[in-house]
Amino acid sequence: MEPLYNALVYVVWFLATYFIVLFMLIIFTYKDKLYENRKMNINQKNPMVSIVVPAYNEEGKIADTISSLKNATYKNVEFIIVNDGSNDKTAKVVKAKINNDKRFIFIDNHKNKGKAAALNDGIKIAKGEFVACMDADSTIEPSILEKSLPYFSDKSIGAVTVSVEVKNPKKFLDMVINIEYALGLSLFLKVLSFFDCIMVTPGPFSIYRKSMLEEIGGFDVNNVTEDLEIAYRIHKSRYKIRNCLEAKVQTILPSTFKGLYRQRRRWYSGAIQTLAQHRKMLFSRKYGLFGFFIPYNFLLIGSGLLLFLYAYYLGISKAIESLLYFQYTNFNFLERLLEWEFDLLKFNILDVLGTIMLIATITVMIVGINFARKGYKENRWGMVGYPFLFFLYQIFWLGAIFSVIKGKKVKWR
Repeated sequence: MEPLYNALVYVVWFLATYFIVLFMLIIFTYKDKLYENRKMNINQKNPMVSIVVPAYNEEGKIADTISSLKNATYKNVEFIIVNDGSNDKTAKVVKAKINNDKRFIFIDNHKNKGKAAALNDGIKIAKGEFVACMDADSTIEPSILEKSLPYFSDKSIGAVTVSVEVKNPKKFLDMVINIEYALGLSLFLKVLSFFDCIMVTPGPFSIYRKSMLEEIGGFDVNNVTEDLEIAYRIHKSRYKIRNCLEAKVQTILPSTFKGLYRQRRRWYSGAIQTLAQHRKMLFSRKYGLFGFFIPYNFLLIGSGLLLFLYAYYLGISKAIESLLYFQYTNFNFLERLLEWEFDLLKFNILDVLGTIMLIATITVMIVGINFARKGYKENRWGMVGYPFLFFLYQIFWLGAIFSVIKGKKVKWR
């Protein structure tokens, strides 16, 4: 066997196993604190909240977003829609949908400035003590503010995230991503919040203390993943991020695999950009476990990608070697297949480690879905495809790395 391949397998297996075991221990230790169901009890009984919704070419989706805002049960609220220079009918749809509702403020920018700049435009005029930022292709549950606001009773809390779900997952890939969101953008963030390690405030819906946003200068207009970058600065400013697992927002996925690839390329290239931008935070005790979790996370991602590439290289080499062999048998593939037999004794340590990792991944998925309060029956197809999502991650990360190397500008739409 190849020494480099062996080493990569051991490294990835150790890092992934450490994370899985730690996750399982934490989730069972804190199982009673996952759903806190906090009650309103902050500085004032009903502090004002501003919800900022930036929109760029969302004519087919933003009407549902506005409808969900109108259904919000929290009363002391204003809604700020920022049209970021759309070249479709977004502005027309927004004006017709808000229909003189005095809770809505519409900013119609004729020049496209980017999502972060659009968010900052809304934050500047926001009157709320708290500002929620929400994507224009997402819908909130009516009681989302009543559930998330109580976390701000602690003055050190700068932001609160919520559970992210896929809206109407009908395609197979949608069902798989829905499982990913239930774990990665919901349950995992709750687990990480126990150790102040949340590294993103998801764009579909997150709520911030406005005074903190003003203190740190709002969103970074030069970063393509503003919701990721701002989390670093929140930690840097000694504020904390919490997750309200019982509050939910639903978001629409890209309709094609190409669209999903572009989305993930933006996410991951932005993650690389943010890592470089805030590299001084790495391994710094000033930021607690966050300063160590981030490099650990990227070490796992990087070693997994190297293992994938090297395994692919070895697979291609083996395929070429086999073809050269078959030329002496007149390419009689069927005969070779009939000769194959399963022999457990031929399993080596790497096969065992791979099998353990697959079982561990499936176990985490099952346990995670249970604690995320998702039904197994309605998510069965997503569960079938979820383990294979890790192969797609490698493709997404490769695309992101090439974009960063080439200096290609990645837009938010």
